[in-house]
Amino acid sequence: MLYAGVIEKVITPDFPTLLSGYPEPRDRYHTEVHDDLKVHCFYLRNEETEVAIITLDLISYKKPRVKKVREQIYQACGIKPENILISATHTHSAPACGSVPFNHDNREMYPYYLDQVSKAIVEGISEAKISAFPAKIAMGKGYCGKEQGVGGNRRDKDGPADPDVFVTGIKDAKDELRGVLVNYALHPTFLHAESRAISADYPAYIYKYFQDKNNDVVVGFQNGAAGNQSSRHFRTGQTFEEAKRVGYAIAAEAEKVLSELNYEYDVSLFTVHTELEPEMKKIPPVEEAKALQQKVKNDYQNSIKNNEPYAVQRTLECSLIGANNMLRTSMGGAEAVEAIAANNPLEIFVLGIGENRIVTVPCEIFVEFALRLKKESPFEHTYLASTSNGYGSGYVCTPKSYEEGGYEPTVSKYERTVGDSLIDKALELLGNN
Repeated sequence: MLYAGVIEKVITPDFPTLLSGYPEPRDRYHTEVHDDLKVHCFYLRNEETEVAIITLDLISYKKPRVKKVREQIYQACGIKPENILISATHTHSAPACGSVPFNHDNREMYPYYLDQVSKAIVEGISEAKISAFPAKIAMGKGYCGKEQGVGGNRRDKDGPADPDVFVTGIKDAKDELRGVLVNYALHPTFLHAESRAISADYPAYIYKYFQDKNNDVVVGFQNGAAGNQSSRHFRTGQTFEEAKRVGYAIAAEAEKVLSELNYEYDVSLFTVHTELEPEMKKIPPVEEAKALQQKVKNDYQNSIKNNEPYAVQRTLECSLIGANNMLRTSMGGAEAVEAIAANNPLEIFVLGIGENRIVTVPCEIFVEFALRLKKESPFEHTYLASTSNGYGSGYVCTPKSYEEGGYEPTVSKYERTVGDSLIDKALELLGNN
């Protein structure tokens, strides 16, 4: 028999915070709250196992925080740390969750705020466990992609993409929908750097779509392999209206899938995880990093001078962001190296719900690796959630992208072997479970 509990808590800061996700402007402190940031807590239990799934409307939630809050949950309500999954939605309109953005050290910018987030997580899971009800659960997938003007590859508009909308539904004994967990691979960057509003970005509209129909349903979101997935070539603007259009499109497809699923009362639950010590890139000498930064800067300025299309200019602008970031890393010396090392090893986590599998990694990983995972998994319904159980040192890119260059491989601290190594580990876990 399955029992479930669902709770959401507001984690919007009550003081002005620097919004994370864009390197400029450096004074991007929030001046308004468009929609509350939330923690969504899902508790599942059968006769043998209990698990907790947490999603956070934050850009990231670092590995030391994950370790600490897992232990706090265990002390508060007995759920084993290894059975706790924590995913950040990766919104770029939430407070900085590490050091000052694009500074490379281990000092948290807002430890008080992150303590409050941890408190909300522990209270939410504890309340979800106390209020658990007899439940049934199901997982399925739908489709929402370029044809709907949603998502796609930001490096190449015709490049690999993942239009799958994975959705998990939790219903009570009265057949009422109580919990929804959506997975989709798309950067939450509809709101750009000029926005100073706190927001969960397009996931906020996924929540709103369902809660406008039933205010009691708890809706969480896990970002898929969005390392090279964004709306860059497909959006009509970087506005709340466009975020709403996309959020509602994904939610409508999720709702359609939920209506067609067969829900089960008796399902197995299990978790298994392993770690990978990733192969790291050598940080270039300062003079080499300066030369790259100057070349990319010239390319970007020429694109503006030649009035090239917005998408081309934006791609080159991001490449300059990456070159600037690598230059700062190079100039950071030993302190930067220490900060990067603190994110390792990387945790690969698998949650089994019946015959369904959720695989998580802590990095911003390219979509090609998720497509490989789905193709080679022995389970029909397998999806990948990124920025989960910590946050790695930037992007995990394909070998091909390193040859092409651009923002993601430039800013990444990982060697080209890491993506396939992560998927190899995940497939090994899937094959044994």
